[in-house]
Amino acid sequence: MNSCALFTDVSLNPQRKLGVGGYLLVPASFLENEPYGIGQDDVSARLKIKGFAETSSTTLEVQTVLWALEQVSEGLIDPTGGELEIYTDSQCVAGLLGRRAALEQNDFIAKRSGRLLSNAALYRAFYAAHDRMGFRVNKVSGHAPACSHNTIHRIFSHVDQGVRRALGLWLDSPALPGPSAPRHGEYEEAHHGNDR
Repeated sequence: MNSCALFTDVSLNPQRKLGVGGYLLVPASFLENEPYGIGQDDVSARLKIKGFAETSSTTLEVQTVLWALEQVSEGLIDPTGGELEIYTDSQCVAGLLGRRAALEQNDFIAKRSGRLLSNAALYRAFYAAHDRMGFRVNKVSGHAPACSHNTIHRIFSHVDQGVRRALGLWLDSPALPGPSAPRHGEYEEAHHGNDR
C-alpha cells in the first residue's frame, strides 16, 4: 500500500435526522502541495459522498469514517507496507483510540446509566478496522480562518464545503427519502468539479 491521507467530514440537518458524509482519499504526496495551489476542483473531482438517514452528529461522524474505510480498504491491503492517516474535525473520532481500553474494559456500558452505549456497535467496528488497517487519526481544527490554512486545513476546508453543498442539494431533492428510509441512507455519489 502506498501511504495515503483520508479526509472525512459530515454535514447534518438535526431536525430531519438526515446527514451527508464525505471522504477524500489522496496519496500522502498530495500533502506536499502548497496550500493555495489546491483548488476546490482538485478536491471535488475525488470527493465521495453518501447520505445517511435517522442519524445524529456523533453517529454520522463514525458512520462516515467506517464507510470510507470500507470503501478504500481493498486498495490499501498490500504487503509492501505504507500508512493511512485519517484527518477529521470530529472530537469523537479523534478520541476513540484513546478511549478504547476504558470502553472495552466496561464492555461499552455507560457508567452513569448502566446501559449499552448507543454507538457501541459502531465503536466496535471502528476498533476492528483499526486492528486490520493500523491507521492513525489526526484532529483538524474545523472552520479555521483561511489566512491560517496550511495544506491539510486547505484540503479539509474544501471537503467541508463539498459535504455542506451535498447536504443542501439532497435536502432540496424531490427524491429525498422519507422517515422510513434505511438507517444507512440511499444517497451515494461521487462529486465532480463540474457539478458546482
